[in-house]
Amino acid sequence: MALALLLVAVLSSRAGASSWRRVRPGLSLSGRSNRQSPIDSCFESTGNGYRLDWEASGHAFFDDWDYLDWDFNHGAAQYLRREQAMAEGVTAAHDTHAILRVGERGLPYKRKTAKVRTRKAWKYFLAAVRFEHVPFGCGLWPAFWMSGIYGPWPNNGELDILEYVNDMTSQTSLHTGVRNKCKLDGAKLTMPNCTAFYDLNRMNYDCTTNYPTNLGCAANRWPVPSPAEWNVNPVTFAIERTERFVKIFRIPNHELPKNLLENNPQPDTWDKWIVGYYPLAASWECPNPADVMSPQQLILNINMCGDWAGKIWDLSPTCMQLAGPQQGCRVIDPMFESDLTNDCCTNFAVDPSGTYGTDEYYRTRGFFNISWVKVFQQATASQVNITRHDAADDAAGLPMGADGAAFLQTPSAREEL
Repeated sequence: MALALLLVAVLSSRAGASSWRRVRPGLSLSGRSNRQSPIDSCFESTGNGYRLDWEASGHAFFDDWDYLDWDFNHGAAQYLRREQAMAEGVTAAHDTHAILRVGERGLPYKRKTAKVRTRKAWKYFLAAVRFEHVPFGCGLWPAFWMSGIYGPWPNNGELDILEYVNDMTSQTSLHTGVRNKCKLDGAKLTMPNCTAFYDLNRMNYDCTTNYPTNLGCAANRWPVPSPAEWNVNPVTFAIERTERFVKIFRIPNHELPKNLLENNPQPDTWDKWIVGYYPLAASWECPNPADVMSPQQLILNINMCGDWAGKIWDLSPTCMQLAGPQQGCRVIDPMFESDLTNDCCTNFAVDPSGTYGTDEYYRTRGFFNISWVKVFQQATASQVNITRHDAADDAAGLPMGADGAAFLQTPSAREEL
């Protein structure tokens, strides 16, 4: 009995000032519970409001992003710098929306596209991105993600919000290293009468990442829809990162809450849209939840083929029908061989002789259409301003730390780093 009381006391001390809610089947997922104990609740919440800190929209959409040209994933993407990307229509900013797309053929075995990263970084925040269209199709590897500015990957922390290849579904995932190791408490994510969040990476909720064996954790609500559905019914993704948890919301655009549209977001009322949940502080094997992710920059890019889309090309009957052994190609794992001349994915994506009609295929499928990106913060939250220009990365082609020093990211078998 004494041990039980001690356990309750310790759990209560970890709960801090946050409140918790239980969501029962058949009830509104946005309803609040009177229960405050972290043992008997579904989602932790802050109870605090947010204010708008940063926005990308209109003709100035890309003004506060850097264009990056490095790729450690052996992909078919030739990432363009700002001037060339704008001139060739790979990125374009309009009154109501911005476009980032796959462009024309470029260098050998490459197709032109872009990777952009915010110049600002935020430690605790609420971010939201309204998509009107997302890339989807064979050879494509789109991603909307964030990565920390301090230390080598994955010790800086990485959060994937939207990432998938070919005609697969998308899932959220969190990647940590040895220095910021974190394993989520699966019991907190599969509680009775609560929405269940399963580790779709099958790592038993261990977020520590070391490819190709340790993939990081992916606590997602099931079922996971196909991104093709989002082009019929567009969605907004929102991410709330606090010192205690990470929540990822997927909100149909026709259901966007008024408080978000009016820049007064109240994510504590958005539970029914949570699709990824990472209860860091409530997990005993996540010893440093407040700092498991260093200040994060938002990143948006479209890669092609490479270590993921190309490697698993043969898992898609649709893609194999478009370019398979019947066309004289084979599936290549570029981590172990570089025979891109015969790689099915690269042949389809680059399509040097126009055999597959990929130019038109990607023209209609291979682009992001984004209305806006907004980042909100609580009054006391921290942000990091990074003075950086596109040319700053030119010398080594590496990401830069906040102090201006370059640091090497560990090559990944799956993530676009």
